Amino acid sequence: MVKKKDARPFRYAIGLVLIAYLGMLPSTWAQSPQHSQGFNISPLQQGEFFLLSKKPAEALKVFKELWQRDPQNSYAVRGIVRSHQALKKLPEVVSLLNRYLEAHTESSPATYGLGYILYLQGNFEASKRVLNEALNLDRGNALALNTLAAVLAELKEYERALQRVREAINVAPQELMFYRNLQMIYVSSGSPDKFEEEYRLLLAEGFPEKAKRYGFILAQQLRQKSFKLYVDGKMDETIETISDMLDVYREINHEPGVVAGLFSLAVLYEEQGKVELALEKYREVLKINPQHIQAREKSRTLGSKKD
Repeated sequence: MVKKKDARPFRYAIGLVLIAYLGMLPSTWAQSPQHSQGFNISPLQQGEFFLLSKKPAEALKVFKELWQRDPQNSYAVRGIVRSHQALKKLPEVVSLLNRYLEAHTESSPATYGLGYILYLQGNFEASKRVLNEALNLDRGNALALNTLAAVLAELKEYERALQRVREAINVAPQELMFYRNLQMIYVSSGSPDKFEEEYRLLLAEGFPEKAKRYGFILAQQLRQKSFKLYVDGKMDETIETISDMLDVYREINHEPGVVAGLFSLAVLYEEQGKVELALEKYREVLKINPQHIQAREKSRTLGSKKD
């Protein structure tokens, strides 16, 4: 087991990979709403930021205001539910949505919200029924399709689950969580390699944008795997996994991920005392991003030691 203090350099590098992952998302909620000059942050992104910051009361306020302005916004309803969940007040949001449906009987977002709550509570048969009601009201409700896919997977109805999550992806092809759900359904159904097979096929057939979404999910999983391997003291396997992650980022031409992967490898090689390899990776970072402060400092200090 690696000592806690020894894990700090690599945790910093892994943090950069996480930043790169956040950078893939269409939102910019990694930036604080209060310190976002130069960033156009939507109310939805602000709410997500508050949830990430463990401020569910602030998030709830933002999501409620958003839903009031845009009653067809299922993401606002999802945010309201998640905020109540974080506050441990799910019964309150059930009452809120039921009251809303008394006045707006054909609201797909509100109906979806009730189905989502039932899913969170593990009441999958009831959730399936309510989510289908939401889809009868609006077949293009991508969040309802995605949640229904998760419900069907829990009920081991895998073929139908795959059909629904693919429908969700067709409605909102930019939404990463749908691809993540697709991958998890493949794992649950006993076909864990199918997701990567589809990724390779998309690359080969020339669908770069869709392949990129698959690649983001694969890279995230490799990042998580590498961190666990590092904590377990398996340095060679950690380096191999980070290298695999770097390959994915290169295949999808995602420069921030490439930079973060190279920097992570440099930190690992430096920790191993492999100065030549570390210096090589720091310099590769600088070729892509000459303004990378940490890589520049490391390249200078390791270069002087080598000389």
